[in-house]
Amino acid sequence: MNSLRNEVDDLASKLVEIRLSITHPQNTNKVFVLLEGKTDIKLFRKLFSRDCVDTTALNGKSKLVQALEILVAEGYLQVIGIKDADFDHLDNTPQNNNLFVTDYHDMEIEMIESNALDSVIHEFSSENCHNLFLNNMKGIIYDVAENIGYTRWIHEIENNENGRYILRFEGLNYNDFIDVKSCDLKFDLDLFLTNIITHSTNCPLSKEDLIHKIDALKVYSVNKRQLCNGHDLTKLISMIFSTRENSDKRNINQEKIEEAFRLSFHFDDFKQTNLFQNLNLWCQTNDYQIFCT
Repeated sequence: MNSLRNEVDDLASKLVEIRLSITHPQNTNKVFVLLEGKTDIKLFRKLFSRDCVDTTALNGKSKLVQALEILVAEGYLQVIGIKDADFDHLDNTPQNNNLFVTDYHDMEIEMIESNALDSVIHEFSSENCHNLFLNNMKGIIYDVAENIGYTRWIHEIENNENGRYILRFEGLNYNDFIDVKSCDLKFDLDLFLTNIITHSTNCPLSKEDLIHKIDALKVYSVNKRQLCNGHDLTKLISMIFSTRENSDKRNINQEKIEEAFRLSFHFDDFKQTNLFQNLNLWCQTNDYQIFCT
């Protein structure tokens, strides 16, 4: 109960802060962009014009959506939100006019699907694995992340239908079901399902239940770019480059890999996305500017 009250208080405080910024005389023509977290700000502040945009992190998509709905209802039409699509494209979830979502599951997937992936491979790969990773890195990481993505989707569907989350991914040790090989990864689905069930408190599903649900979802969609979680993929990339056979770098972790992707993702990459096109159309329709010219 205290946790819920703290979340409400935190949202209310953030709304007061945003309203004060919007109404400040110096910000008359600015667009206020609500984002999910601080790493999103690190990415988008290099894509947006500093003179035209004010970015705010809301600590999660739920708070972002709530804050945007409240502010737009109050008449602040120069406020927009950008969030990860997650499974919205697969679930055909409708979006509000001022809410924009990524082309794929999240911004990490956007970056992996851009030229940034090759830049990361050039920087981190060993000479022995370099060409193979340039040709096959996507296939390696997507194949491993696919079944993890299906279980995340099951987790989301259960919450949407029954108001509860049944699986716990935070703190899951990927080394328990993934082996890092020379220029490759090996994923054990049986071990993964055993670990996710054991790791999740009072999970009502058996391993057979999860397999059945995964098979049912595979019939519905096999779009890996919408299915896979980008943070799973960056985790896998960090695992690959944490071994001497695959990289000459040391002390590699997921945070460093995601930082490298943000540094390697440029405005020209962003301009190739539907997200950019939708934001640009909104600017033209509403006579605002958010991009550097």
